[in-house]
Amino acid sequence: MFIHPITARFTPNVSKHGSLKQNTYTQNPVSFTSDYFDYDEILKKKLDARSGWKKLFGAGKKKAKQETQLELVGFTRAQNRIADEKEKQIEMQKRLLEQKEETLKQEREAKRLVERQLEMEKKANAQDKIILELQAKLEAAQKREAAAQTDFDMQAQRVASIQRDQSILTKREKGKGWDKVAGHEELKRQLEEAFINKIALEKNGCDVSLPNGILLYGQHGTGKTRFAQAFAEQAGCRFVEINTMQSDEDVIDDLHNELKKSKKAYFSPETPKKRTIILLDDFDSIAKLSKDEESMLQNKGFDFTDTNVGQLSEILSDCADKYKATIFMTTNHPRKVSSELLKEELTPYQIFLGPPGPLDASKIFKYHLNGFTDEQIDYMRLGNEVGKAIEDELAYSAQGIVDVVDYAKENKQGAQVAEPDLLNAIENVEPDISKETFNAFLDDMIELRAGLEGKGDE
Repeated sequence: MFIHPITARFTPNVSKHGSLKQNTYTQNPVSFTSDYFDYDEILKKKLDARSGWKKLFGAGKKKAKQETQLELVGFTRAQNRIADEKEKQIEMQKRLLEQKEETLKQEREAKRLVERQLEMEKKANAQDKIILELQAKLEAAQKREAAAQTDFDMQAQRVASIQRDQSILTKREKGKGWDKVAGHEELKRQLEEAFINKIALEKNGCDVSLPNGILLYGQHGTGKTRFAQAFAEQAGCRFVEINTMQSDEDVIDDLHNELKKSKKAYFSPETPKKRTIILLDDFDSIAKLSKDEESMLQNKGFDFTDTNVGQLSEILSDCADKYKATIFMTTNHPRKVSSELLKEELTPYQIFLGPPGPLDASKIFKYHLNGFTDEQIDYMRLGNEVGKAIEDELAYSAQGIVDVVDYAKENKQGAQVAEPDLLNAIENVEPDISKETFNAFLDDMIELRAGLEGKGDE
């Protein structure tokens, strides 16, 4: 699981051979410093490295693909960049504190020099004029020292306040924020660094740049909407969901209204600097150009800003700064989202939320069994069991695992759900992401990439 734009420049070189498994081993991330992951090249090297007899009999291909897929999962261009950005902000504030401390030391030393000189002149019975001049210098030095002390104290309080607010915003509380979503720890950490920690900086008077849009894409049932809600609560933001099932015109109108409310809330004394997360579920329903619109635009039949995509582009261009809101978008069909809306300045964070790997699956089991059993259960075993579906090019989504738990609750053999009940449920509840479903999603991604690469060459 990783954060990256779908756009061709930043997308790992995904192929049908590797993408199905890319979210199933997230507990083993691999660090990369390169800006690009060439899947085909790395797979070729691993295949070429096989022994002669393995090449002769075509053996070892599956292992080579799995190893390459593990590396693909670990690859995240944004991870280090986001972490560095957070650290730079904090370090900048600490360096400023050090500078103010040094200024304070210099002013104290300047004051002491004037005090010593004044004392010496008094002992030497210097003229009144000299004494008065030195007293005036001392008074000015004392004022500068006091001002430097005030500056230092204010910056020290700012650094402490930033660290405190960051701790509060990233703290895990039972039944709140991140605690409502099992697993996905790496993604949570990245979003904390990319967004939540910036809110702590902003609350303490720092200038920050927050994303206009965040896109969550992946198959049905992977928990995109729930994740967006938990994210907003963890960040301490207002959360608003707009119904995208109404007419496109009404969706755009509602979006404009909510943006105005967001700005008002941000500047309200009751909710100072409180940002808003606006959720547009099934974003693809309003985020594409119709064939007629594409044709008319090519023939200059009407203005781009008259289309849904044009209006959304305009909104996304400055909603974080102008309206103090970030638009959270989810889709099961990323190819249907216009490439105009996937530009980095509009939607810099495009997050693939796919089927959970064994570790995340184990956490989902534990989360949804809380309060339903006191039995000793090997949750990692359950995660590995559902993970076996990948061998048949199938997968359980987060919702699919909930279905397994529900089946176990309904068909338990004892008073409480036990491990055998869950293993039996896995046997009886089919993976909800079929090979056809995943391949259809993958085809969307490949076609989207190809289209963006074509545009980039024009």
